[in-house]
Amino acid sequence: MFTLSQTSRAWFIDRARQAREERLVQKERERAAVVIQAHVRSFLCRSRLQRDIRREIDDFFKADDPGSTKRSALCIFKIARKLLFVFRIKEDNERFEKLCRSILSSMDAENEPKVWYVSLACSKDLTLLWIKQIKSILWYCCDFLKQLKPEILQDSRLITLYLTMLVTFTDTSTWKILRGKGESLRPAMNHICANIMGHLNQHGFYSVLQRCDGLFPGLVSHASHNNPVRWSVGRSWYDWQLSH
Repeated sequence: MFTLSQTSRAWFIDRARQAREERLVQKERERAAVVIQAHVRSFLCRSRLQRDIRREIDDFFKADDPGSTKRSALCIFKIARKLLFVFRIKEDNERFEKLCRSILSSMDAENEPKVWYVSLACSKDLTLLWIKQIKSILWYCCDFLKQLKPEILQDSRLITLYLTMLVTFTDTSTWKILRGKGESLRPAMNHICANIMGHLNQHGFYSVLQRCDGLFPGLVSHASHNNPVRWSVGRSWYDWQLSH
């Protein structure tokens, strides 16, 4: 039979154990609460940041109407970085379309080197960032081409847009920056185009072209083994669309 002192000691030890376990449970609850609060705050901050960035992008393109002064290539580059930072293909499809149109519009400018988007490839500070950016943009163009349906009028226009992007930045022949004195830049620019094509091919560009060629015969033709994919724009649906 336990004595009174032994019983009291056992009760005290049991109470101490229970108190210790309760403290551990409370600490675990507090830690979990801190983690949950941190995740919530992080989510709210990211959401607010993404919302602000998208608002800034929308304001940029809203001001970029046909009658306004053409934006510099650097401005387009900066807004493209922001769009790519928050980009979600379903949520930002219209913003991406506007970005592509803005880029192509800059490439059509006459005698305005600072407007040509491709001019940033000549900047020592921005060359690598520009190459990374155009690779991302062109691959998103491919992603859209996988989803678009040519029998839908709006989709057919977008197909033309994204094919134009791909044609423009995988071939230097239309780059106005290479005219006249800029001809000396052609070898370097051709090398950049080859780099871009290599990146696209690694990610499945050829399968995208095969799908496009199935929809629009003549868009892609097969060349030599060393150059398995070659654009054949002359008799393609793409060329017909651009002429209308």
